[in-house]
Amino acid sequence: MNGSTLRRRAASAAALAVTAAALSIASGPAGAEPTTPLETATEALTIAAGENAEAQAGVNATVKAAQLVTAARLNNITFTPFGYSAPTIGCGSNMPFTMTVASAVAGVDGPDTGLAGPPGTLRFQATPAHSGMPLASGLSVAWLNVANGRSGINALDEMTEYNLPALAKTVDSGPGTVVASLWGTIDYPAARCVVFPTVGLFTVPDLPKAPAPSTDPAVPNGTGETGSGGTPAAPNGGADTGSGGAPAL
Repeated sequence: MNGSTLRRRAASAAALAVTAAALSIASGPAGAEPTTPLETATEALTIAAGENAEAQAGVNATVKAAQLVTAARLNNITFTPFGYSAPTIGCGSNMPFTMTVASAVAGVDGPDTGLAGPPGTLRFQATPAHSGMPLASGLSVAWLNVANGRSGINALDEMTEYNLPALAKTVDSGPGTVVASLWGTIDYPAARCVVFPTVGLFTVPDLPKAPAPSTDPAVPNGTGETGSGGTPAAPNGGADTGSGGAPAL
């Protein structure tokens, strides 16, 4: 063994030691309480996944993506579709292989159009390349909000007006950057789609602010008064009832 080999081995050992130390510092001591929203959400997702291998795979994909998002500071960037179409087997026009497109829509203020929920929510949906109406949904989504630590594993169990699976789910994520992974199964007549995990990144806007109360004395404030010290306005027709007296003749 020459001197060059010894130097290379020493350098490799030093690099491994530095990497291990960095990982130890980053992860903190064993059993330490979570200190960031990401750690809180990761812990909750891990507990929710339990021993379910599919859920564990989805959670692992979600957490890895969330760690990259946090490290790269990719806040307030929205990709409405998931990052890539999910490989799907067991159905489709080119059986036994097809793709499933998944997306998410942030909630909006206003009437319910069936496409998005109220502000502060995120609606996930999936569409496999397969004809026909779905009979049952076995899809799940694991999501994690890196801004507030909220997380969950939810079934896409919403139903259409015809009592068929909508292949969708609205979750109360709260505002912030949400990382999600979607996977599972969809049953069709004579076919079952098995959807492999796909990962996406979404932004839920801040909740709309309530309108400030009017300070214009000419604008009624809802109590029948004008301004902060005015007298009740006379009803149409000119008759003044005062504060309980008989109408003036």
